[in-house]
Amino acid sequence: MFHCTKCGACCRKVGATIWGKRMALPNGVCKWLDSSTNHCKIYAHRPLICNVDAAYEEIYSSTMTREEFYALNKAECIKLQAMIGNRS
Repeated sequence: MFHCTKCGACCRKVGATIWGKRMALPNGVCKWLDSSTNHCKIYAHRPLICNVDAAYEEIYSSTMTREEFYALNKAECIKLQAMIGNRS
């Protein structure tokens, strides 16, 4: 299972992704992010792209190992945390 620090960085920058038009508020923050708790309001039913493990199984398992996919996700996580000034 992918270790998420629950910092909300990916949710705060979703507007910069190709999914942003459907998921983001005008400020680029995911419309389902509860900013008071930093948790997803629809976590149990979140989009596939927001679920690292499910996305791996559904889309990426035939092109890379789980460890490679986790490493790529962790690297992007670190970049997003730096962009919002959060180090979790």
